[in-house]
Amino acid sequence: MNKKGFTLLELVIALAVIMIITGGVFLAIRQQDRRALYNAAYQLQADIRYAQRRALIGGRVLEVRFYPVYDMYRIRYARPYYTEIRRVYFQNGVNLRTTNRVFITFQPRGSASGSFTLTLESGRYRRDLTSTVSGGRIDIKVTDVIQ
Repeated sequence: MNKKGFTLLELVIALAVIMIITGGVFLAIRQQDRRALYNAAYQLQADIRYAQRRALIGGRVLEVRFYPVYDMYRIRYARPYYTEIRRVYFQNGVNLRTTNRVFITFQPRGSASGSFTLTLESGRYRRDLTSTVSGGRIDIKVTDVIQ
């Protein structure tokens, strides 16, 4: 007997396999946004610590300045020449938001001045970074928000 076509059971199994694969791809894409956001926040914190150490070791005033319009920040020497050390653009759809122009200045003795509240966004995820300066030490508080 010649059998043409598929049985209902074969079609249901094929559909189930397609749905499982599609769900896995969808979850992987959502996790990519989250990983990109966490990596950007970690890199930002590391660069702020780097600027403080470099000011202390080099004996010159450094500043970290944030530019939300361009989703980037710069580490540079302060006056008189504003020599740039590092320029970092956020990648993979990570956006920088802040309510004002924000920068932190590190003095040659290691003390810091200025504080900031930044928001990093990627997809549905958001990370708020808030800094406080006390006794020359800069503390960064990170808060995760799912929108």
